[in-house]
Formats: sequence, C-alpha cells, structure tokens
Amino acid sequence: MKTLAILSVSAGNLLRHKLRTAVVILCLVVIITPFVSAMALLEGIKKEALISVKEGADLYVTMDMYGRNGMIPIEVADEIRKIEGVQKVIPRVISRIYTEGRLAVLLGIPLDEIEKTVRIVEGKLPDEGEIVIGRALARELGLKVGSFLSLGVRVTAIIDHRPYIMKKVFTISGIFEPDTSIWSSDLILTGIDDAIAIYEMEDFVSDIAVYADPSKLLDIIDTIQQMNAYFRIQSKSIAEKYIKRGFNRKGGIFVILYTFAFILAIPVMLTVSGTGLTERKKEVAILKATGWQTDEVLQMTFLENSIIALISAPVSVLISFVWLKLFNGAFIAQIFIAEIQGIAPFTIPAQFTFATFFMTIFFSLLFTLVGSIYTTWRTAITPPAEVLR
Repeated sequence: MKTLAILSVSAGNLLRHKLRTAVVILCLVVIITPFVSAMALLEGIKKEALISVKEGADLYVTMDMYGRNGMIPIEVADEIRKIEGVQKVIPRVISRIYTEGRLAVLLGIPLDEIEKTVRIVEGKLPDEGEIVIGRALARELGLKVGSFLSLGVRVTAIIDHRPYIMKKVFTISGIFEPDTSIWSSDLILTGIDDAIAIYEMEDFVSDIAVYADPSKLLDIIDTIQQMNAYFRIQSKSIAEKYIKRGFNRKGGIFVILYTFAFILAIPVMLTVSGTGLTERKKEVAILKATGWQTDEVLQMTFLENSIIALISAPVSVLISFVWLKLFNGAFIAQIFIAEIQGIAPFTIPAQFTFATFFMTIFFSLLFTLVGSIYTTWRTAITPPAEVLR
C-alpha cells in the first residue's frame, strides 16, 4: 500500500510539472531513438546475412595464396563432381568492380544457373556478351534493357597523367528484382566465360561452390583436401561464425561509442530534468518535514524516473520503426551498409527484438536516475530548515 501511495505521489508530481516532464521525455527520445534504430538495423542485416549463408552452398573451395583466398583452376570443379555425396558444383567468378563511377559486385556463373539465381522482371536471361543487373543499380545508372555498359578491368597505361583503363562493353539483356535486397541490389550477373574474359584469368575462377549431402559433408571435405593441400575450404558453419563475430563486434563498438555519447549527454539531462533547482529542493524538504523518510523520497524519485522511462522507450521504438520502415532508414543505414548515400535504393532490413526494447528502457532509466537520484539524496539528508532557508 505504501508503494502504491508513493507511486500516486510520483505520478502527481509529473502531472503537476507537465512542461518539465515533457522536456525530459523529449530529450530522452531524441537521444535514444538513433540507438534503437541502429540496433534494429544491425540485427536486421545480421539476420539477412545469415539467411543468405543458409541458402547458399555447403562448401566454398578456393586456393590458398599467401594466407588469402586465391584463384582456383576451373577443372577442379569436374573432379569435385565425381565425389560421392556431391549434389551440385558451381564455379564462380566474383569481385567488386567500378562501373560508371559506381562500385558494384560482378558475379559470373554458368548461364544455366542464372535463371535459378535471380528473378528477371524485364528482358531476358543473358547470352554470351550480355549481362543482367539489379533494378536498383539500373535505376541509379539510368540503364534499361538494350543499354550498353562498359566494365573497367585494369589500368594498362598512363596517358596525360591519367590512367587508361581497358574496358569491355556488354549489352544489358535483362533487369532482375533481387530477393535478398542488400546483397543483390548492386549485383551484375553474367556468364562465367565472359567473367573470366573480363579479368583475363583463363581456366581459373574465384571459387567453386559445392552443394552436398549433409551426412557426407565431412568425407567430402577430406576428399577435396586430399586433392591439393593448398585448397582452402570454407563451410556454412565457418561463414556463420564469421558473420556473427563481425556483426557482434560492430554492434559492441557502436554500443561503446554511444555509451560515451550518453555520458556526454548527462549534463543536458541534469539541466532539463530540473534537478538542483530551488523548487525541486523545496518539494523534497517539505516531504521530509511532513514525515517522509529518505528511502521513501528516493523511492518516489525512482518511480518518477521509471514512469518517464516507460513512456520514452515505446515512443523511441515507435519513431525508430517509422524511421526504418517508412523512411527506409534514411541517413543511418549508410553507417552499417557501405556505398549508400542518403536513402537506400532497396528496402532496409530491420528487426526489433525484446533485447533492444529492454536496453531502451534501461538506458532511459539510467539517464534519468543519473540526472536526479544523487541530488535528491543530498537534499533528502539535509535538514529541511536549511533547505527552505
């Protein structure tokens, strides 16, 4: 009953000082909303990345080149197909490439695999000397079916102090709608022979994707490794491990940096929350003079801050949801996704978890407590007559 009575007094204090309460809530929302948006965005990207890995090949085989992935002979794909338990083998050429000043991803795979990889919405599948590109990339570069696109390969000379880049010109045969928006939005797809020709890597590919029977995966790995000790084999579990580690590390760094921002914002909260003001001190002194104990005054302050935090957190999550879903994460998505300027040309993935909501409440409460609990305690242990003097 005593707690309910204190809660009633706390709510009454907030209603009596509506302007101060509104300002504190507004400041909390402004500070917390970017944090909520970033965490939801990070979780969404991580989830989509894990889905992409799960739907991808079971193994990726490359050559070890000074501790890094190197080109592998395309003929190895035929040898891997003969291994028991192997269901499908896809040699691939994949790289980042600049086209029309825009960084994109070039993927070359056998022509009969392209139809299974993307959904063509305009035009047709590519033949030799043709490419298909994502809708977002086509829109950004002003391209359509039948347009020509030159792909830079390498610098062959320096003429008038400017690099001369050897290029190959391709016809855009089709435009596809990416199912996985982030990873396919800037993708250029072509046949593997054309991709090999672009980089002049005859008889070599970037890697070989292997789809296999899960029950025989370990035996397949052993067999491939016995072919050549310099083969590098990466499985789904390794890819998932790297993705989780990378995103968790990025999320941890962001939380640490934002925590420092929180600390720097504490003086603002000390000012706008009204702590230290004469009126607030008088209120505490009057409560003490009328028989309130110090722990009861502190409990009242804690409940006031809890009410503010419970209001600020849902409002922050709601604004964040609107920011990410309706405005597509404008100006914040580029922090976590490279090559985005302003508003992304594809749908930004976002996932709001209970952990994110809990952290929102925690930081909101922490902010308000830091800005009020200590000053309230100092006032509560001071004789009322001295405070009211």
